[in-house]
Amino acid sequence: MEVINVSDKADHCRYISYVAGALTSLKNGVARVGFEGDRILFSMEAEGEEAALRRVAEEKIADVLCIGYKYEALSQVRPAGLDASDREILLSAVIAADFLQDKKYILQRLGGIRQHCIDGFYEFRMRELRDKWQEVAACIPRSFTREQLCAFLEYLHSFSKRRIFLKGGEVYDARCRRLRYASLLAEGRDEKTVLREIVLSGAGKVECLGALSPAQERFLKLYYAGRVAFAAR
Repeated sequence: MEVINVSDKADHCRYISYVAGALTSLKNGVARVGFEGDRILFSMEAEGEEAALRRVAEEKIADVLCIGYKYEALSQVRPAGLDASDREILLSAVIAADFLQDKKYILQRLGGIRQHCIDGFYEFRMRELRDKWQEVAACIPRSFTREQLCAFLEYLHSFSKRRIFLKGGEVYDARCRRLRYASLLAEGRDEKTVLREIVLSGAGKVECLGALSPAQERFLKLYYAGRVAFAAR
């Protein structure tokens, strides 16, 4: 019997939900979510290969840290020249730019931990990465135009061979797995969720499997021009 224990601050419910959702969809077991003071706790008991279950837990906790926590670290970045929607695209792009490197750094430090206290890990085991994120935030110009944002995204796309699939309000990777990174940025779902999901994926090409909403069409035309394909009907 393998036991997974994960906790965080109570106002980080969406982070625990992200980890719990991945683990409970992977294995049948006894899962519990509860509150203890100002903390939210998730535990799961499941039969199966210990290494596989722990690997998934560590992968999802790393996502929480290098997406959700990084987004919080960048919360003071509010350059003039961008509206609220474009600012969200910028922050998502900054997160995606170093996502793989950040995740590798975190996974190297998560190994061997038996009780996952996410906020404690962030405070005491991630100082180097936290300092790096503050440096990144300080380097973002105080004034940022949409043209600069387009150029930044094009620069990121030029290094990516990843492909994603957009169908309605859902985004899937090349292995047909639904992507849920954007759930780490905010509660609930709206049109911006889909757009942020596309950027957070770090993909260089988007394949559309159905009709686009007006907002999706404008977004792809502006930020993914020449990198969109449509499935044959």
